[in-house]
Amino acid sequence: MLRPTFALLALLAVIIPTTVSAEPAASVGSWKLDVADVDKQITHKIYELREAKVQEMVIDHLLELEAKANGIAVNQVMDEMVNKKIPPLTDADVTAFIEANKGQLPEGGKGMDAKIRSYLQNQLEENLQGMYLRSLTNKYQVAFLLKPPRYTVPGPQDLSKGPATAPITIIEFSDFECPYCRRAQETINKVEKKYGDKVRFVFRHYPLPFHKKAPKASEAAQCAKDQGAFWPFHDALFAKGSKLEISEYKKLAKKLKLNSKQFDHCLDSGSYASRVAADSKDGKSLGITGTPTFFINGIKLVGAVPFTDFTEVINQELAK
Repeated sequence: MLRPTFALLALLAVIIPTTVSAEPAASVGSWKLDVADVDKQITHKIYELREAKVQEMVIDHLLELEAKANGIAVNQVMDEMVNKKIPPLTDADVTAFIEANKGQLPEGGKGMDAKIRSYLQNQLEENLQGMYLRSLTNKYQVAFLLKPPRYTVPGPQDLSKGPATAPITIIEFSDFECPYCRRAQETINKVEKKYGDKVRFVFRHYPLPFHKKAPKASEAAQCAKDQGAFWPFHDALFAKGSKLEISEYKKLAKKLKLNSKQFDHCLDSGSYASRVAADSKDGKSLGITGTPTFFINGIKLVGAVPFTDFTEVINQELAK
């Protein structure tokens, strides 16, 4: 999930409004849709909008304080305090960038000196402005008090590893055909290594509609679970170069020394199609639109987010 560059500091308390009584939003014949059902789908979007607006308003106030402290206009603060203090880029800086990125630049960067100089200058300004704003949060003792919404995740948690008594439960809604889900596995492994028995992982199926091979891959993983091999099968499906084909699932079952007859019958019969569909239904009820989506003790993280995003939430939860 993309986040604002202005770093969050402390997350403490704001509750997203919920509808107490049924309030109709739409109907189709006998089917009724309440506002509360709509709110469940957009809770996280409301939080993100609030978060972005809070940060924007805090920045505006910090710049007003700096303008007053330095006797300048608000719109002059960045120029006076940051931009004018940035040394100009040298020809050597531009040349070094072109040399380091030749393979990715059209015609090896030939004739692009001016564009690259402008790009590097903008990047430098953005980075230094960000550092300046972060310094102001310390100077003026800024505290961000928004608390992310906490979800109750319905459905089974049988695909799990880690102690049931662990203080942290991470539930992942995932898709075996999703490249971002594959990328996220490395981060999950880091979390497992860092926190050990303090974390319990739960996997939930959420094959995206445009990933046609993902539902059967999820069914195959469920069939492996019947023989106590869900996690080795899960890891193999996410391994680089793995092929999502029914024939490959059966080969993998043999490789893992599963009962081939039992596995093949389970997979061919589609006995777990309803389970995969039920997981997807639960995910939709939580407003999930993409994978991977994680819930850390009910706090939502979307996408192949950095390791630091996990540690920030986990450390806050452990501190409680």
